[in-house]
Amino acid sequence: MIYDGMLLLAIWMLLGLVFVLIGEATGHTLIRLQFVVNLLAAWLFFAWFWTRTGQTLGMQAWNIQVRDETGGPVNPKQATLRYLVALAQWLVVLLGIYLAREHGAMVTAGATALLLAGLGLSQAHPRRAMLHDWLSGTVLVRVARQAGPGTDP
Repeated sequence: MIYDGMLLLAIWMLLGLVFVLIGEATGHTLIRLQFVVNLLAAWLFFAWFWTRTGQTLGMQAWNIQVRDETGGPVNPKQATLRYLVALAQWLVVLLGIYLAREHGAMVTAGATALLLAGLGLSQAHPRRAMLHDWLSGTVLVRVARQAGPGTDP
């Protein structure tokens, strides 16, 4: 997640530059539109990799691949559902952090309980699938390391 997050951050920074330039030219800030465009860019980033090779660049570094439950490639519907559920999970975490800062320890306990419940559900699943894989019908699998240039096969 960290590797792909850094790549996504770079994409968002370039998009941010475009929005700054548009704002300077028009005198309007388009923060809501920028938020939506960032979410769409993230979806395109992940869906592109998941449906083409099953691996983002970060997944390649860790030799993991996302596939459908039968071992085949992920289709666009599965990639979209996987992204939306994962996004919803992150938004719950971020909302919990925000509420904890604003409203204190009781909300922190509730947000933590919700996060732990999600992790507990993944442990109860027969394949230990996270919610986004479970609902989208995808699995993460280990793949053999590919020999790079200058390495022995």
